[in-house]
Amino acid sequence: MTVTRLEVRQPAPGPGRPQRSQQPKRPQQAQRPQQAGPRQREREAPVPPVPPVPPAKPLSRTARRAAAEDAKLLAAIRMLLSNPSLFPRFLFLAFGFAAITSLGVALAGAVPLPYGFHYAVIPAYTAMLLIGLRYPAWGKRALIGLVAGMIATGVYDILRLGLMLAGLWGDPIPSIGQLALNDPNAEWYWGYVWRFVGNGGGMGLAFAMLPWRGVKLGIAYGSAVCTGLVVLLYFWPVAQQHFFALTPATAAGGMAGHWVYGAVLGWLTARWLPPVGRRRRPARDRRDRRDDAWAEARPREATVLVAVPDEPVVTGHGAIAGGPDLVLPGGRLSSDELYAVKCALQQQPRAHGFASDNWTLRRVALVVERATGVRGWQPAELLGLLEALDLDLHLRGQHDQGREPAAPHAARTTLVS
Repeated sequence: MTVTRLEVRQPAPGPGRPQRSQQPKRPQQAQRPQQAGPRQREREAPVPPVPPVPPAKPLSRTARRAAAEDAKLLAAIRMLLSNPSLFPRFLFLAFGFAAITSLGVALAGAVPLPYGFHYAVIPAYTAMLLIGLRYPAWGKRALIGLVAGMIATGVYDILRLGLMLAGLWGDPIPSIGQLALNDPNAEWYWGYVWRFVGNGGGMGLAFAMLPWRGVKLGIAYGSAVCTGLVVLLYFWPVAQQHFFALTPATAAGGMAGHWVYGAVLGWLTARWLPPVGRRRRPARDRRDRRDDAWAEARPREATVLVAVPDEPVVTGHGAIAGGPDLVLPGGRLSSDELYAVKCALQQQPRAHGFASDNWTLRRVALVVERATGVRGWQPAELLGLLEALDLDLHLRGQHDQGREPAAPHAARTTLVS
């Protein structure tokens, strides 16, 4: 038997015995690892095997859904707290109830009305004036709510006048001015100033800060206010001495009057501040109805109705580079809405409850709808919005043929400085 190559370790040669090599001499590079130092030998030492990590326990469908909903809630809270419009909205909403709250506390016998007038109502309206000057857009919105509330109060008083003539209740309004000025001989009109500017106008101002409008929501708002009045008169009977006696007739009349107030307030604010989420498209003319092919080829135009008035002045981290407003083919978005959209899209899709971290136009449309309340976004509008916000989301399944070439340029050039 012939052995062509045998690698064995030769023993040390004895004295007088020459060493013979039975294998060909290897290159010096192959012998370098044998001449390595102790450090390299430590590196080449065999690593003890790591025990395998047991696979994670698969989550149930309920657990996955709960995690996704929690992620969406946390993302919404972060976006809400980072919204620069939260500060003026909250202050206007709280200060709008300063007059009615001071009156209720005074009728309950807790704090005299002159203290509430000097230390709550006057500072609240002064603060609202300064906030309106600091944020002109929100100041205009508050003024709209104040005027709408005063008009709704006037319409309510027409019904109240009929109830007074019918003998169901008296007129407690002049006594409000006497309580506020701490003067029993104060003129009657001071009570009506409190009623129109403080109670009705202030609550109308607070209603204008809410994102919901309409006659039905206005009636619900008026019902809540009247419920608070009835609770006050029922649990603190001393209030009936200064206001009116609580009977089924007066309770029904008060609820009817507050329904009228809420309906008028909701109608006016919905007319002057269009509700969020409604898209109004022009009706097709006769030529469109006759020629369906031409109507489909014609680009659709829409008007996006937003809740924040035009020309807002936003500074600080809420300012979008290029100007406060963005005019898209579908309408106008305010700077607050643009900032909310940018903050939402800068997060990972999983933060919004999606299964993966890949953005698609459908996912972008859902996130933008949550941030602005506007539905029915078109692909060209979404692409123009991303172009204006300078966001590259690496959209999956994006087709260039569906993108209008002039839309991004138009969206970028319509930013108002």
